[in-house]
Amino acid sequence: MNNIEDVILGHLLLKPELFKRTVITDKHFLNERNKFIFKLLKKQYDEDQTINIIGLAENYKNEFNIKNPINEVINKLTELLSETFLQVNDYDYFQEVLFNKYIDNEMMVSINQFKSQQISKDQLLENIHSLESQNIKLDDNRLSGKEIFQLINSKNKNINFRFKKLSDTANIQEHDLVIIAARTGLGKSGFCLNLLEDLSDKYNCLYFNMEIAEKQLYQRLISINSKIDMKYLDNPATDYQENFIKKTCDLMASKKIKVYSQGQTVATIRKKIMNETKKGHTIAFIDHVGLIKSRKDSTLYENLTEIVKELRQISLDYDCTIFLVSQLNRSADNKQLPKISELKDSGELEQSATTVILMHDENQEKNISKDKVPITFLIGKNRNGSLGMTHYEYNKLTQRFDEVSKNGN
Repeated sequence: MNNIEDVILGHLLLKPELFKRTVITDKHFLNERNKFIFKLLKKQYDEDQTINIIGLAENYKNEFNIKNPINEVINKLTELLSETFLQVNDYDYFQEVLFNKYIDNEMMVSINQFKSQQISKDQLLENIHSLESQNIKLDDNRLSGKEIFQLINSKNKNINFRFKKLSDTANIQEHDLVIIAARTGLGKSGFCLNLLEDLSDKYNCLYFNMEIAEKQLYQRLISINSKIDMKYLDNPATDYQENFIKKTCDLMASKKIKVYSQGQTVATIRKKIMNETKKGHTIAFIDHVGLIKSRKDSTLYENLTEIVKELRQISLDYDCTIFLVSQLNRSADNKQLPKISELKDSGELEQSATTVILMHDENQEKNISKDKVPITFLIGKNRNGSLGMTHYEYNKLTQRFDEVSKNGN
């Protein structure tokens, strides 16, 4: 979206509270349709403190006219909702750009009036001087003492899950970007599915699955919840087991889970997250970062760096928390505890993440044929809490992770 007027209108649709920071007026819009839309949105916000397209159509019918028919205006608003890339931190800059365009246009109008002898030279100079002296007073981002006190005393909203030791240590909070990393074959996807199965009782959850077949993903979810060996899901041993599996499927269908199994770009991920967050805080799982489609004209390192930066911005701009799966470099020693410096292909993973959780099995080669494997979880970076280790048992047959003490109990 290149039109600055559309950018501003899209931001006001997505974040109506930006009207509190808005100093431009309808006169600064050059496009008559956009001028009309701005006035309409501001009127609704002033009356209702929100923006609602359905409410616009139902409650402001008398505002529409031949030049601005209701169906065309609503269609444009719908397009703006889907096409706007939210950049709240740049909103004041967008206002400045629009204001400067308005000033430039007004100057050209005066110059053309002078050329056509509609105004005198003195009037032209007076108009230019008047326009050059105009400015807009943007918010300088200073907070009052009361606002600062409310900010520092506001309680962070934690994302708590059934793995109590890890949950308490990691202290993951809403809007975090959490990296789940391990070497190949250690159960990264399985662990994320355990989190998905648990958190989807409370949160809207999106799972961007670019790693495994969708059938296998749902089989894993059903086994995690039911604790039934995956081999029995398509061939139950008893009628009771079959009925229990069916009940678990019904339960899984009632959870707040949406799975997207096709390839994704950052743009498609952003759009789906944006739409879901309208319903409330959303947990997004991305499996995994190396499979997100990117530009072909850049190196792998450059692409991953840009992808991770954008994902972090999404977690800040929208009402969401992101769990991002990543691999560790293959050259890392399997027997040594992993380090965050071994995150594959981009130092930006370590830089942008609020939390980095590393999975480790010191006997991975010996345990590859075992059904139950001890996994150590290392918190290698944590902006919200402490570093540390917790210990799990990974049951490959049911895909469940369960916490155990270090001695295995």
